[in-house]
Amino acid sequence: MKLFFKFVMLGILFPMLSFAALQEDVLYLSEQQESVNGAPFIYYYMDQLNEEDFESVSVPSFSKFTPWNSNSNVNFEYGQGSLWAKVDIQNMDEEVSDWLIEVPYAPLDEIEFYLVKNKKLENHFVTGDHVNFDVRPIEHHNYIFPIKLQARESATIYFRVKTDGIVKLPVFFYKPWNYAEVNSKYEVTYGIILGVLLMLCILSVTTYLPTKDFSYLLYPLPLIAKILFTFSLTGHTFQYLFPSFPKMANMITPLSIALWMLGESLFNLYFLKTKKLSKVAFGMNIVGFIFGIATVFTSIFLSYYAAIKLVTTISIPFSIMSLILGFIAYSKGQRIARYYITAWSFYCIGLFVFVGFATGKLPDNFFTEHALDFGDLFLAPLLFLALSKKYAVYREQKNEAIKQMLEMEAKAKEELEEKVVERTAELQEATVELEERQEELETQAAQLLHKNEEITSQAEELRAVNDQMTETNVELEQINEEIAAQRDMMDEKNKELNIVTKNLQDSINYAKRIQSNILPPLEEFKRLFKDFFVMYQPKSTVSGDFYWVAENKKENKVVLVAADCTGHGVPGAMMSVMGGGFLDKIVNLRGVTSPARIIIEMQQNLTHVLGGDNKDSKDGMDLGIIVWNRKAKKVTFAGAHTPLVFVQNKKIYTVKGERLSLGTEINKMVMKEHSIALNSSTSFYLFSDGYQDQFGGENHRKISSKKLKEMILELSEKPMIEQKEAFNVYFENWKNADSLQPEKQTDDVLLLGVKIEA
Repeated sequence: MKLFFKFVMLGILFPMLSFAALQEDVLYLSEQQESVNGAPFIYYYMDQLNEEDFESVSVPSFSKFTPWNSNSNVNFEYGQGSLWAKVDIQNMDEEVSDWLIEVPYAPLDEIEFYLVKNKKLENHFVTGDHVNFDVRPIEHHNYIFPIKLQARESATIYFRVKTDGIVKLPVFFYKPWNYAEVNSKYEVTYGIILGVLLMLCILSVTTYLPTKDFSYLLYPLPLIAKILFTFSLTGHTFQYLFPSFPKMANMITPLSIALWMLGESLFNLYFLKTKKLSKVAFGMNIVGFIFGIATVFTSIFLSYYAAIKLVTTISIPFSIMSLILGFIAYSKGQRIARYYITAWSFYCIGLFVFVGFATGKLPDNFFTEHALDFGDLFLAPLLFLALSKKYAVYREQKNEAIKQMLEMEAKAKEELEEKVVERTAELQEATVELEERQEELETQAAQLLHKNEEITSQAEELRAVNDQMTETNVELEQINEEIAAQRDMMDEKNKELNIVTKNLQDSINYAKRIQSNILPPLEEFKRLFKDFFVMYQPKSTVSGDFYWVAENKKENKVVLVAADCTGHGVPGAMMSVMGGGFLDKIVNLRGVTSPARIIIEMQQNLTHVLGGDNKDSKDGMDLGIIVWNRKAKKVTFAGAHTPLVFVQNKKIYTVKGERLSLGTEINKMVMKEHSIALNSSTSFYLFSDGYQDQFGGENHRKISSKKLKEMILELSEKPMIEQKEAFNVYFENWKNADSLQPEKQTDDVLLLGVKIEA
């Protein structure tokens, strides 16, 4: 009866299964099935905007699901939306049935599993490689969800997948005992692959010891990075290395590719000796190394989505460049390069197939899914074979070199024997010549004896001459003593001169201190002007240029003066001290604030002191004065041989001073005043001729007033302290343009700048 019942059940079950396969809308499960691919029964919906939730997609009225209708796995390119998928299943057995649902694709950020029975949510799991490993329903590197179906029970399974990488949802149903067999074979296979790769690493390191070839130490670096990449894709790194660090587990995937490129670049550098091959090969090698360094940083600091796309994109040209390096090495005569070319050819084929699979251009099957693994399996052993052949070639070259050395040694020995015979004959001939030479020497000795007698006679004559020279030396010693006495006298005079020079320099330094104390302090400028600079650079210790500033509080005016006295050094400094004193008397004591009147009274004081009626007098003073009327918001200028330059509304203006020099005879003195309205922020500049007359530059010319005005216009928008720095730098560079023969400072330099707001 039991046998009959089984036949009846099979007769009913198989037609139903066939009918289900034709409809491809419900997946029927039974004990006769050990495993089932769920792809043909999947309905999917890609939620690009992540708007839907389980409550909205699980209602019967939701009509956006589309049948997959393919035996290949559900697969999409990179995306940041959510993939919803559902599978309707039914247990065809008359008893309770346990099943395991596996999603064998580890690099999924989030995967949610929903089990619905009788329109009620019975199970819900949230996992993925962005969630700690220990929350998985079954701790496995893939995603496994257990379900239990009652006899003839139906259910609906929903998946929500969200990932920054390739969107892929392979779904397989296994009986538990069958999955244990399949998984054990899978783990053993990967264990064998891992063992082989690790053995190659160990063998490479141990081979380094006798060969001392650095390539053997670098060979394991890209290999270990590839192992990390492979096992990050399978989920093993998450399971065993970083179960509580999902971020690190995700970072390992792009980071391992970056480290692989970095390791391969170093390996290529030493294995192929690209630096000696050609500039092109070395340049490509360096570009690959830069790719590796750059992608290491991007893998650490960029998001997984950006990092994985970047390293995947860069790995393709990197692999092609590595293959091209092999061809270059082969063209340069490296025999071992043919193994290198073969290795990278297999790897590039596997890489292109894998990229075609990942982008959906090639079908999803075992070969395309594992094409990159096959490429690695060819790449690693063939590169190690290339290393081994390199050592064999090195040994052949060494043996060939030893052989050549032995041949050269034998040849040298023969040549040496021939040389010995030749030298023996030469020595015999030399012996005969020596005997003849000895006879000649005996004859010469007799001649020398005679010559010696002649020399003795000449020596007596020389002795008499020597006595005469001794007397002459005594006279010379007396002359030297007189010269020494004169030298001592000169030393005393030099000491006296040094004392006089020091006293003079001390006096000049003291004069400098006096002059510095007479000049207005910078604190006075800071009190009167918000933005200003003073460039004051004497040619010698003391200066003939001076500046002066004062405030008339009663009239609410500020007077600013820049003056250039005749000459420089001490004479000019004395004139500057007199000028400062006269300005104190005219402005501060007498209260004069008209710039023209100040200049006229300065002329009167100077001619009175210097004797202006003397037509031959060369003493004089040039100066320019601006008076800022703060109440009327205007500036008044008058100048004697000194111009005013000001910048207003980004335009530069020059007001020339009168063509006269104070302190000299002036028949009729007429001074004009020029008024400038302060309608907007205005920068005013007063200066002596020391800056523009400085020699230097490439052609040893003056800076010129034109160049000075160009610089003023260019710098006028900047703060005054920055303008001063720019004027200083230009002045020094101009003066020292010729480093072999720099120019000395031509004259005292004075340049004032003030900015007055409207």
